[in-house]
Amino acid sequence: MPTENNPMKSAIDRRLSALCVPDDMAQRIQAAAQKKRPRVIRFRRPLAVAAVFCLVLACSMGVLATTVPSAQNLFAIVGTQISSMLQPIERSCTDNGIETTVVAAMNDNDMVDIYVAVKDLEGSRINERTNLADVQLSGIAMTPMVQMVQFDEKTATATFRIEGVCGEDLNGKKITLSIGAVLLGRTEWSDQNTGISVSDIETVFPSPAFQPITGNATRTTVGFSDSGAPFNGDQALVPAESDGSLDSMFPWGGLTSGGVADNALHLQLKYSAVGKYAQFTQVFLMTGKPEKDEKLPIHSIDFGKCETRGGSQYYEYTEYILPLPQGADPEKLTVAYSGISYEDAVLGKWETTFRLESVSRQRVAHVELNIGGWHVTQVELSPMGVSVTVDDNGSSDPLPEILAYDKSGAPIPVNGSSSSWNGTERICKNQFTSPLPLEQISRVTIGGVEIDFKN
Repeated sequence: MPTENNPMKSAIDRRLSALCVPDDMAQRIQAAAQKKRPRVIRFRRPLAVAAVFCLVLACSMGVLATTVPSAQNLFAIVGTQISSMLQPIERSCTDNGIETTVVAAMNDNDMVDIYVAVKDLEGSRINERTNLADVQLSGIAMTPMVQMVQFDEKTATATFRIEGVCGEDLNGKKITLSIGAVLLGRTEWSDQNTGISVSDIETVFPSPAFQPITGNATRTTVGFSDSGAPFNGDQALVPAESDGSLDSMFPWGGLTSGGVADNALHLQLKYSAVGKYAQFTQVFLMTGKPEKDEKLPIHSIDFGKCETRGGSQYYEYTEYILPLPQGADPEKLTVAYSGISYEDAVLGKWETTFRLESVSRQRVAHVELNIGGWHVTQVELSPMGVSVTVDDNGSSDPLPEILAYDKSGAPIPVNGSSSSWNGTERICKNQFTSPLPLEQISRVTIGGVEIDFKN
């Protein structure tokens, strides 16, 4: 069933824990890493989307002040102490009746946080179920991450934090933030059972046919890969006629073909117009129990017409290959899914260019710590979070736990953890849920060892 308050983090983490990156993608990332030190590397699943642009554009510039509504909202979110550390931007852009205002920004040696206020000037389309898509930030290699931090009912304004990988390389340089779609009516689905069994799929598609994949394609394997199940990433199902019962199998689209071959269930999906913006979509099997079988691997191929918008690639088709457990009854194996879907999308082009200031104040500790199988060499603390550099010695041990504490001694909440590498070092980053003045951070521990910041 849909879960409005479930961030799906645990489900996504479990599904991505054994993500296999295609060889060509890994080589490109490694080659780029040798040229300059990268930071956070995140892999996003490509989705399909139609190419529609409305270029009715109007931009204006202002000064961040407590009299500006968007600034007032941001001050209420982050507090006056944090607002004093933010770089004021206050530039607005309007398209299709929706106004986006880049209110302020903050950056450290790893990331930039950009706060954007979104307001509907023509109605009430914006609410707490709104999101942004096709977001691009110039000067960075990876697609930015987007998170709503507040929806103000009184002003009907949604405030988003857009997180990009940049840091000191962009000090004093102009950057451009562009948004291609405002998504409406967000719903989160967690372990939703369709009630459609493998036997039902076989009835609709009794004789699946395959064809070679031509053109662009990406391949992903998630979950345990030691089951010995066959996975041919060079072919896909031929779209087939059906009785229409599976045309809306998922909230973001329906099946164009399916069937069982080589002891695996194949499901070929084509996204609906709005479903093309679905996020973190996963399709898997349930074995007649309330919970899914975590030991079953999931293979998928994205292929067909490929379009790039906002730094993301969108494919026409996705095909899931789900190996069948030995001895399982096809009538008791049902198809389930998790993901985030949207009811509608407003397409347009919201674009703002501004000059990014130098990195925010931070502390750096050069250390020599051996924790588990890792050798820690540097710890950086900024108002945005903690970065830890370790030698990339190929250790299979878990990375050291990174904790920062406030003045009361309580652990500071984090927005998430991520890591990057440059061939010899791995950089682990914990970003705070909200920026925090350095004076309010009492101490930092790495793997239980307290770090001494002499400066």
